Amino acid sequence: MASGVTAVNDVVTQFEELKLRRKYAFIVYKIDGSNIVTSLALEKEAAEKLGSEATYEKFISEFPENEGRYGVYDFEYDSGADGIRNKLVFFLWAPDTAPIKARMVYASSKQAIRQRLDGINVEIQCTEASELAHEVVFEKLAPKGAVPVVKAPKA
Repeated sequence: MASGVTAVNDVVTQFEELKLRRKYAFIVYKIDGSNIVTSLALEKEAAEKLGSEATYEKFISEFPENEGRYGVYDFEYDSGADGIRNKLVFFLWAPDTAPIKARMVYASSKQAIRQRLDGINVEIQCTEASELAHEVVFEKLAPKGAVPVVKAPKA
């Protein structure tokens, strides 16, 4: 179902910088009028200062209780024999507490952004905060036996 909402070019440019240059730890997008635009892109340097746990907390804090959002997070995990791996995870946040029309716009506009973001490994749709929990998401994206890479904050 087409909604008439399109992703602006900056959305793709920033995603490519996250994917290829690892410039960002995550990017959060929102719908502004008839465009999907960047709400926040956290650079890797800032994420390293926060540490991995605080970075993920910052990411999920960008998903408002009553509004939809899209997000891309660069997850790192240790798969044991295969070493450290990364997966780019796409989030569709359409909370049950948001107005029905807003939820429908986010759901129907998802393809407008997903088609432009080439290289996403996993897609997760969330309607309540518990579905954003790190453990829940990690279980969906990582192979059995893998453990999350936890990085301490850097001064």
